[in-house]
Amino acid sequence: MDQNSRIRAVRAKADAFVTEASRNQNFGRTRELLVDASPTARTYVRFEVDLKSGDVRHVSLLLYSRKRLRTGYQARLVRSDWREARITYVNAPRLAPTFVASGPVRARAWKAVDVTSLVAGAQDSISFVLTTASVRGGVFSSRETGLHGPRLVLETMRNDTTQSTTTTTAKLPRAP
Repeated sequence: MDQNSRIRAVRAKADAFVTEASRNQNFGRTRELLVDASPTARTYVRFEVDLKSGDVRHVSLLLYSRKRLRTGYQARLVRSDWREARITYVNAPRLAPTFVASGPVRARAWKAVDVTSLVAGAQDSISFVLTTASVRGGVFSSRETGLHGPRLVLETMRNDTTQSTTTTTAKLPRAP
């Protein structure tokens, strides 16, 4: 990071998980966010950010894991709108084909995943869906836990930097 960079962490505005085991049930107010391959469980997380306030250099998704997840998870961008109090497995947005893999996740630890490539061109609202290939599943802290809730860490270039230049004029001799 250089002097012209600014780093800030943004808390999740909404989060919920959906599961194939309870297809019509909403899990938007729980303290845990689940990912699992069998039965399928996916986590949705939304952040409200102002990416217009500076040139974005780096974006990381920061999650607190309560359980070890050897295979890790995949973070995918969600382009459709969803609501924390209404999302279910049946009405959840579809999965995007591109993703970023987290790698192994330790228990009772924070895991930062570089999602810069996913959020390029995003504006005010950024949503992710988290999935896994693991049948043992993963458990993350939700925003309802307070300090351990999901974060989006943004590194931007400051727009408030100014450069001053000095111009000097001098008389040059005329060409013969």
